[in-house]
Amino acid sequence: MTRIAEKVARQHRHEAEESDHALIDAVLRLIDENYMTDLNLTDLAERFNYNPSYFSEMFKSKVGKTFIQYVTDARMAQAIRLLEGTELSLWDIAELTGFSNASYFSSKFKRMHGVTPSDYRKGLK
Repeated sequence: MTRIAEKVARQHRHEAEESDHALIDAVLRLIDENYMTDLNLTDLAERFNYNPSYFSEMFKSKVGKTFIQYVTDARMAQAIRLLEGTELSLWDIAELTGFSNASYFSSKFKRMHGVTPSDYRKGLK
């Protein structure tokens, strides 16, 4: 009887892990496609019918970074592409990548990359 219970428990854990993995894949796709919008963990958790605290913990354990870190990284990756491939202003880049304003974008960029976006762009030339 114990072996059957262990087998059922293992199967249940496996199914739960697959379900969590599929959820995280869907969330990552959603973030990658919508990084420029106002994304927040609570809304996403509720959209997928999860408790925000559980969703936050699961996200970090599966992805290796917090929800906000992942969103910020996605935004910064696009900002770098725009800095390297366009002549858009910092205001435009901030807006296109989901940052609330150019000042916040610049300070966040400098904190993450050690240089301002303007200096980063100058270094490309």
